[in-house]
Amino acid sequence: MEPTGDLWAGVGAGIANSPGWMVVGALLVVSVAYIVARYIVPSHERVRMRRIEIEQRQAETDAERVRANAMLAEQQRQTNVLIDGMRQSLEASTAHTDVLVAELRGSRDRSHAMGERVERIDMTTSHTDTLVEDIHRLIIGGEGTD
Repeated sequence: MEPTGDLWAGVGAGIANSPGWMVVGALLVVSVAYIVARYIVPSHERVRMRRIEIEQRQAETDAERVRANAMLAEQQRQTNVLIDGMRQSLEASTAHTDVLVAELRGSRDRSHAMGERVERIDMTTSHTDTLVEDIHRLIIGGEGTD
């Protein structure tokens, strides 16, 4: 619907009959509305778009941070698994070493006991040899078995 000529004639007559301050006030209101429509609304739109871009970048950064934290958590889990495996291996190795040390001590004790027996055998053999030489000297005469 387009305004008719009578409308514009009525507007003109209304402006002509209005006091000056109303005309100035109306022009001021129209000027402010024009400035707001021309400059402030587009500027506000640019600010809003910029805010949306910043929020999108922040969302991307947060998503990257979540992925990085997930990767770090997985690496930590794998490290813990590896450490647990190493701990178990070390415990098994320590237990095996303890067994070997116990066996070595047992072998040392048996060797010591065997050495004492060999020493007794040597002493007994030497004593027996001396007795045999004494018997040989008494029975056969002479200085030894040679």
